Amino acid sequence: MPRDPLSTVLDMIHAVERAQRLCAGFSEAEFLADERIQWAVCSQIVIPGEAASRLPRDFCDSHQDIPLAAATGMRHRLIHGYDSVDWVRVWKTLKKDLPLLLRELRGLMANEESREDQIRRHGQNICRPQAVPC
Repeated sequence: MPRDPLSTVLDMIHAVERAQRLCAGFSEAEFLADERIQWAVCSQIVIPGEAASRLPRDFCDSHQDIPLAAATGMRHRLIHGYDSVDWVRVWKTLKKDLPLLLRELRGLMANEESREDQIRRHGQNICRPQAVPC
């Protein structure tokens, strides 16, 4: 049975929030000097990219304002380039790109929750798209 896209989006939100918590209070220099934190953050950055690749095509098409392809691209760079990770780029992703992604994903969830509340109030069934990878 295909997974609900909103559950996948929630996984993405949680991973970004974990990455941010892992580095809370760290400077760039501290991040670059701490291999444990680097790899812990890396493990969380790949999750939104993997999750984005599992979202149904029509879901991705209807949410083109969310940088899902960029998240997938970063996942590919980290996984396939594990032996040459650019940790400065990871830091920039953590501080610049992930907050933007998180804002978009939270907005999506808020809009969907509002829509589902309206549907429930009107007694209609909620139909969700079937999973077809982006």
